[in-house]
Amino acid sequence: ATPPPLCTPTPTLTSTPTPTRTNTPTNTPVPSANLALNKPVVCSSVENAGTACANAVDGNTGTRWASAFSDPQWIRVDLGTTQSISHIVLRWETAYGKSYQLQTSNDATNWTTIYSTTTGDGGIDDLTGLVGSGRYIRMNGTVRATQYGYSLWEFEVYN
Repeated sequence: ATPPPLCTPTPTLTSTPTPTRTNTPTNTPVPSANLALNKPVVCSSVENAGTACANAVDGNTGTRWASAFSDPQWIRVDLGTTQSISHIVLRWETAYGKSYQLQTSNDATNWTTIYSTTTGDGGIDDLTGLVGSGRYIRMNGTVRATQYGYSLWEFEVYN
């Protein structure tokens, strides 16, 4: 006699509850807009016609402003109205500022320094916690890190 085949019980499937979506708001801060984007800009010099001042505020990280190969050099953005400034992003090309100041002004003549460094290392300088206000904001470069000028892919200003 052959023993009967072993029967394995069939597992019972249970359903997993599906989470319910709610429209509960979160307190995630929304970044403010770049105040310098496409604003009027003036600079102390340009390396050539392809590296115009306006390239630093056009929102395109494929274009850049580059200065003459000397110190000092600066780039100034007219925000149009007086703005509180707490955050600035400088997106440096390979030619960057070793020593520079970020300055604000209401008249483009009298400047207040809101940030200063003598140890710039290029790349992206994402500077938060700044305290200042003004209609104009400038990067005032005093010592270049390379033999070339100052070169920014983008100069971004936030409040």
